[in-house]
Amino acid sequence: QSLLSNYMMKYTMEAPTIETSLDKEEEKPTSTMIASYNSAQSLLCFNYKRVVTPKRVTLGAELQCQPASLESAVMVGGEFAFTRSKVGVVVDGSGRIQSTLETKLGREPGSPSLTFAAELDHGKNVMRFGYGLNIG
Repeated sequence: QSLLSNYMMKYTMEAPTIETSLDKEEEKPTSTMIASYNSAQSLLCFNYKRVVTPKRVTLGAELQCQPASLESAVMVGGEFAFTRSKVGVVVDGSGRIQSTLETKLGREPGSPSLTFAAELDHGKNVMRFGYGLNIG
């Protein structure tokens, strides 16, 4: 019988900020670090997430590596939320850039939303673009 285990460690802390608000009850920026190991795939993964401005700006990074083969992958990204739209951007270690733009077309709950997505892969010389409309 083979016993396969996964291990994970998570640490969240309040991020250092400059006090600019008089309201002390609002959410504070946080930093979260996660390290995990999947013994079945021999995969080691490190994640970092920084909430710069709660409900507005979030940045993150991920490093995956396989210690046995020394293969690794890295990604860095950000998500920026506006009043009625959201922009996400991710860049990985191979030179691939992915981005999405989601916007609501109305102010009422259940309003249609429009999504644009793009991918630029420098390594494979590939460019992709897509769009979606969600009604309901």
